[in-house]
Amino acid sequence: TSDDEKQWLRQKFLEYKVKKGSVNELKNRMDIIPTSIALAQAAKESGWGTSRFALEGNSLFGQRTWRSGSGFVPKERSSEATFEVTKFQIIRASVKAYKKNLNTHKSYIKFRESRKKLREKNKTISGLELTKTLDNYAETGSEYTKILSKIIVQNRLMDFESVRLTSSSKKKEVNL
Repeated sequence: TSDDEKQWLRQKFLEYKVKKGSVNELKNRMDIIPTSIALAQAAKESGWGTSRFALEGNSLFGQRTWRSGSGFVPKERSSEATFEVTKFQIIRASVKAYKKNLNTHKSYIKFRESRKKLREKNKTISGLELTKTLDNYAETGSEYTKILSKIIVQNRLMDFESVRLTSSSKKKEVNL
């Protein structure tokens, strides 16, 4: 590997919170998030793009922050709670934070493990299949995952599974 490739790997190990330089763990964390899940969660969490979090703070996924004053205080938040909903300068930053959250946070280990198993068995990485692993995303747990599945089915979001977002700038690709 070249010095540039080594630097790229070091950056990705940090970005994806991979300890001990495990390339296999990096591959597991850098894998795709099914388009249907991302669309369903954005629709659910942002009220189909109509919430004040989405409109005023480009926040599509309801991600929380515990830094006081850095986000929106939800109107329904209990008096004991201290979290806020994260604000973003641009929508792309919200999507990037969402991707990082699912691919690094300990609450979504089941999601990553199930995705890895599908990949190892050469099966399609399906949003409907992986939705049930996201019960930690919302306080409503399995009820939340049922709603996501319903959004995916009713809106035929499975039709978008083959869609991939690409960067508008030309970047050097590194295959792992």
